[in-house]
Amino acid sequence: MKIENEEKSIIYHKIRTLQKIAFDKGIENVLNTQFNCDITHKSGHILYNKTLISVSVAFISLLVASSVIEYLLSARCLLPINHLVWEATRPLADCGYCENVTKPLILWNVTRYSFKKYAYSSKPIIVKNAIKHWSASKVFSINFFKTLYEQTPQSYESLENGCQFLNFKSDLFTLKEVFEMPKARVSNQFGQEPWYVGWGNCHPTILSKVREYYSIPEFLPEDAEFPATENIFIGYEMGAVMHLDYIPRLMWQGQVKGNKTWLIKPVPECENSCSEIKFYVEPGDVVLLDTRLWYHSTTIPKGQLSLTVQSEYG
Repeated sequence: MKIENEEKSIIYHKIRTLQKIAFDKGIENVLNTQFNCDITHKSGHILYNKTLISVSVAFISLLVASSVIEYLLSARCLLPINHLVWEATRPLADCGYCENVTKPLILWNVTRYSFKKYAYSSKPIIVKNAIKHWSASKVFSINFFKTLYEQTPQSYESLENGCQFLNFKSDLFTLKEVFEMPKARVSNQFGQEPWYVGWGNCHPTILSKVREYYSIPEFLPEDAEFPATENIFIGYEMGAVMHLDYIPRLMWQGQVKGNKTWLIKPVPECENSCSEIKFYVEPGDVVLLDTRLWYHSTTIPKGQLSLTVQSEYG
């Protein structure tokens, strides 16, 4: 009972801190700063103010001891309330994971044996040229995925039944909308709005087909657990917004096409003892990162298309 009360005390302290920051800076600035998330709808119909954040925080407080919170934690579409819930209920981190870490560990010519000592580290790692042999670099494109989804029965339904679609800052809210873009926007021609999206390939037929062109990186531990699907991230310029991942395992991401810059930051309780880190990856590289502990965002050089395959291991 004492431990439970201490955990609740920590949660409520976090909520009060978030509330104070929100009142001082305004909810829009809080989310833009911490999550790099634009919460103002283009039509101007969605307005956030002190009353809303106060109600939201009060609502979260009522749910802290309730099983309903489990639903909120899994419902990623509940912005901005879900980010407040996730951050308020996240266990405090041991800052040892990021102390004295100022750059990623870069590895070359890695084997499963040589990678063993790094396998479950929370420190950022880049394995160079690890997936140069993937034929995905020659095959994967928006047109490839469009054809595959259009020719596979119930493919879009798989995204509505538990397989996630992420639009980040793009004005594209379904994978079908992505595939319906005009050719000029698909190729990011001059004057077109850049876009960047991600989704999970959960449909068994689609998953089987795309796996013909890539494989789980060979250096990962043989006894590791892997999820039943992988994610695709593709687009131009904007990349992923700053966020934490609420996943059960470590993340790996293979850079199939284009270059990408990562910016990672420690969780708030470790900001005084750890530093933010920026690093650059190239086609053929694999990034390994504990995205449950490192806030992370990505950007793509202007004019370049970035395409990655991402999943978890643990």
